[in-house]
Amino acid sequence: MKIYTQKLGKFLLSSLVAVGMVSCELNDLDINTDPNSASKASLNLLLTNAQFEGLNTFAGGLNNTTMGFQAINTSSDDFNFTNSSWNGTWNYLYSGPLKDLEEMINAADPELNPRYLGIAQLMKAYYFTTMVDLWGDVPYSEAFKGNDPNGQNTQPVYDKGADIYADAFRLIDEAIVNLGKTQAASVKGDIIYGGSNTKWIKMAKSLKLKLLINTRNVQNNTAAIQELITAGGLITSAADDFQLRFGNLANPDNRHPMYQSGYAGGEAGYSYFGHQIMYEMLKNRDPRAPFYFKRQTTTILDPEEPTDKQTMPCSQRADCTYGYFVLSALVTDGVFGKTPAQLSDKEKAYLAGYFGRDRSDPSGIPNDNPLRTTVGAYPAAGLFDTTASTTGGNKFGKGDGIFPIITSWMVKFYMLEAQIALGVNTGMTESALLESALSDQMNKVISVGTAADPAASSNIDTWNATYTQWPSTLVFKNKTAFLADVTAEYPTTGTDTQRLGYVLKQAWFANFGNGFEGYNSFRRTGLPADIQAPLQIPRQYALSFPYAQDEVNLNSNTPSKVYDSPSAAIFWDTLKFQF
Repeated sequence: MKIYTQKLGKFLLSSLVAVGMVSCELNDLDINTDPNSASKASLNLLLTNAQFEGLNTFAGGLNNTTMGFQAINTSSDDFNFTNSSWNGTWNYLYSGPLKDLEEMINAADPELNPRYLGIAQLMKAYYFTTMVDLWGDVPYSEAFKGNDPNGQNTQPVYDKGADIYADAFRLIDEAIVNLGKTQAASVKGDIIYGGSNTKWIKMAKSLKLKLLINTRNVQNNTAAIQELITAGGLITSAADDFQLRFGNLANPDNRHPMYQSGYAGGEAGYSYFGHQIMYEMLKNRDPRAPFYFKRQTTTILDPEEPTDKQTMPCSQRADCTYGYFVLSALVTDGVFGKTPAQLSDKEKAYLAGYFGRDRSDPSGIPNDNPLRTTVGAYPAAGLFDTTASTTGGNKFGKGDGIFPIITSWMVKFYMLEAQIALGVNTGMTESALLESALSDQMNKVISVGTAADPAASSNIDTWNATYTQWPSTLVFKNKTAFLADVTAEYPTTGTDTQRLGYVLKQAWFANFGNGFEGYNSFRRTGLPADIQAPLQIPRQYALSFPYAQDEVNLNSNTPSKVYDSPSAAIFWDTLKFQF
């Protein structure tokens, strides 16, 4: 599994080289310290390293795979792993960013550097609870004692996920206190919030809300959630979003991992996008579609030509729901209200560019990289979908996109779930809160997308006149009209399950670029329930990730588990979903 990393530097502690003492009659010059080999790493350098390398790793293969679990793309959508699948990722997290955070926490004086300490505590809480969400029980309390002079431990115990969550709540509370203290020197090296303690405190409270929502089925969190929401101070505006902004350098490459897959190689190497999400966004005239997806072709494949037939999506199966869009009666009727035979040449050419796969299609992979729908202008800062090529806009985009981690719209989705499932009072109606969440997310899509590609226009009302390459029958809704339609269809009088299902389906579209949110909410609720069933899978739904092969080989404390078995479910997963 490829890991996307940016080497910002490694900082060695306790690496002094003993030098013989030198005596002089005139001056006492005892020089025992090599100035080029520091005894302590700078907190600001550790912070930058821990933030970028950790979040970049989560934004890469792990994120791609969790999106695949929810049919956003086809990465690991057959749920078929081995213990080697995440070996490198596991080792890198523990030896790099997690270790750096531990060093920060140990080195930061709570009186001299309380804000550095608070930030490190929050990053540790986020990283480790995310690892629990993925793997379940993981090394925690003994994780960094491999070279501890007070007692080396190369076989750490695996702490229970529930215990790690409990300690994360402690870290969050302590971090809020530390961030409220005065620090003489300003925080440097913070690539998320620029050292703003106010924004970090909002992140802390929002992270706590996220963890309370995750665990709501195994403990009574209603009062704690109500207290958080009533008190306020959560992330409720885009200015406070907890996100990683990538760079645009190709060497060293610090661009968005999705961008690297979709553009940095000779041909687009990104895994196929799921047909369902592309179809439904086109059918709904969702104005985010041209930001999410970049068409690469207008070539219409001929099913009578053997090579074309083998290249077409679902060419080796007869049970696809969507298949090749140009020839799919479901798709052509849903998007244009026509049969495939009634499509105009322009409509056919447009649909030909939406080239993905049905969920868990086990067919072989032809040489179709130049045909696949690739990464758009959001969130990876690729190209806006003006034409079916990679030569428009800023040629190949910039890659300086975002990894949305805990954002204002996600917080509002948490609040909606609490209001529907637990009866928490958010002070807003459910439909109004949903509209606010989607408005925030759409604003972010447009902001990131138009900055990435100058060919992207934020004025959706003029799109059809501007992008004449599109069929005139394809008229995307503007933001106001789209939000009005979504809220008008909200099942206000429906059951809790119907209303929460509607909300989480909208979150399915909105959290594009963050697979962890959908993976968690689906395991909590089994919603949305209308995601296409897999065509064929060799394994059951992955309730957690398999442990790293190195851990299995070298750490006798590594638990034995079958990752797609109900016994492997995360401690807060009471549903234990099975197909």
